[in-house]
Amino acid sequence: MPTDPLAEFLISHAQAILRLHRRGSADAFGLSPADLGTALYRSVHSWNADAQPAAIDEYLDALRADDLVLACACANGDERAWEGFIEKYRPVLYAAAHTLTRDEAAARELADSLWADLYGANPRSEERRSLLAYYGGRSALATWLHAVLARRFVDLTRLAARTRPLESRPNEPATEGDPSDPDRARYVSALSMALSEALAALEPRDRLRLGYYYLESLTLREIARVLNEHPSSVSRRLQQTRSELKRRVERWLRREQHLSEEQIRLCYDYASEQWPFDLGRALSESK
Repeated sequence: MPTDPLAEFLISHAQAILRLHRRGSADAFGLSPADLGTALYRSVHSWNADAQPAAIDEYLDALRADDLVLACACANGDERAWEGFIEKYRPVLYAAAHTLTRDEAAARELADSLWADLYGANPRSEERRSLLAYYGGRSALATWLHAVLARRFVDLTRLAARTRPLESRPNEPATEGDPSDPDRARYVSALSMALSEALAALEPRDRLRLGYYYLESLTLREIARVLNEHPSSVSRRLQQTRSELKRRVERWLRREQHLSEEQIRLCYDYASEQWPFDLGRALSESK
């Protein structure tokens, strides 16, 4: 008799599922361990369908429980969860859309274009198919939403380019370094998301040094005095933190965005020309 892979997963990883269920306070949304387990099954298969049981349990324990539970509850149609989601993430989406479009009206149009898909409204069927069902909990929900929005922006930009009358198009094709390249926005957005994730993974004291040095413009001696460290130690730790951030950023771009080395180089090139990254906000949200 053939086994049911989902049922086998729920049984084999019941304890890890229950731990995540408790961490995310899933009962508050009426989300059962089985409901959450179904989402976790999808997440694991998206990550590594051939992973060993011990690695899967470790993976589940590392997921962002609060974000995943909220996304699952919204995907399942819980109105209270959806109201909380809108209150928390509507400003996040609008801000991200404005970064991409640099235009207030276009930003609202871009962000609003996602809401029906996130809610799962389907005019042709009563069945809800929410985009949030694809969120796997590996990155912060805000980071995932940024990525979804960036993809939507690129798709719309390409569609507009294809449907624009031929006489209105420039004679010269866009190059990879040209501002009209629609991938520019995706690469810059991806780099911002990668850096936000990397900053969040740092130790609090390392983030504090970065804030003092880059935001408060304190000297090494001033930072050393505040943190009760030697100036040479401050300098060494700042350099180590920068190197660690670079490694984490590039690893995230390869793993989460599937970017090549050339595409990662383009991320840096585009960001060096114009990069609306708010380091102060990123550091404060990482605390």
